[in-house]
Amino acid sequence: MKNNVDKINFSQVFMMFSLANGLASHVVVNPMILDASGRDSWITALVSGGLFLLWMPLLYFIMKRSGQQHWKSWLSSRISPFVAWLLVIPIIIQMYMIGGMTVIHTATWTTTNYLPYTPKMLMVSFLILFCSAITLWGIRVIAIVSGILLPIVAILGIFVSTFNGPQKDYSLLKPILESGVQPVMDGVVYAGAGYVELLAIILLQHHLNKKIKLWQLLAYGVFSTIITLGPLLGAITEFGPVEASHQMTSPYEQWRLVQIGQFIEHLDFLSIFQWISGASIRISLSVYLLVELLQIKRKRSKYWAIGIIMLSYILLTQFKVNEYAFYIWMYKYYMPISLIILLALSFIWLLVALVRGTAKREEAT
Repeated sequence: MKNNVDKINFSQVFMMFSLANGLASHVVVNPMILDASGRDSWITALVSGGLFLLWMPLLYFIMKRSGQQHWKSWLSSRISPFVAWLLVIPIIIQMYMIGGMTVIHTATWTTTNYLPYTPKMLMVSFLILFCSAITLWGIRVIAIVSGILLPIVAILGIFVSTFNGPQKDYSLLKPILESGVQPVMDGVVYAGAGYVELLAIILLQHHLNKKIKLWQLLAYGVFSTIITLGPLLGAITEFGPVEASHQMTSPYEQWRLVQIGQFIEHLDFLSIFQWISGASIRISLSVYLLVELLQIKRKRSKYWAIGIIMLSYILLTQFKVNEYAFYIWMYKYYMPISLIILLALSFIWLLVALVRGTAKREEAT
């Protein structure tokens, strides 16, 4: 993975994260933000988006200080290998959890909404087979597939927003901050949990063919804020804050309202393409980065590692999981803990970059 075959540009990184992280920000955390913030969910998206942009220079500094080298190797060269492992184990676990939670969420959503009698094993096997293939082919293939899928996903998003225009009542966004700022702060936890997953960009920085620019990270931050804000505004203005907060997947419900003329409706099947596109890239990218962090040298061993991880995801879905219980677990535990771990990890990594950088300057003088 050291030659130009594995090099990608920032546009490809942008597209990969727009799908992988976009599924979290656009869909997964959507009901959680609505549940926590209610009518003020759209304000939550703006506030958390602003904080996200303020966090971007931290990522940029870490990437610049590390010279965009392989992250685990760079850490090991600056601190003891044992401590370096301690600092990457949390992100390894997080990458595994991202893939696993995505597979489980996709399986439960699929069963609940449109394939209730199809065996879960069959559905998940097809998804995992596709994800395994593009993961084995490498980061460039994941990037290329993202470049094919994202434009279609984006067009469908614009389509549903446009044709649901007559259904929207923007007066439902008021009164603003009716219950004070606390609901907004509660919702920031869930929006932030989606945003901080961008920390994973440091794990693939050695694949970038050029040095990253701060404005590129900020551009992604603005885009991510927009795709978080859009479905929240749609949910509140189309269903009202109370009904929207009761929905498990509001973006999917918004598709059910689409009607073109008098005869064309029931276009919600198009949302399946959006979900599967995001889920496929999210699973593939997380597993790829996980295996890279393990620094397995032999190609055959890497293939075995990918296969074992993917197989474990299939096995996870065979446990009976109640959709509401899964949501409550995500709401109360997984998302808040993910935010705390990834945010703390980013500051610890920053501290390593700062301390070691200062020490080296002192040695030079």
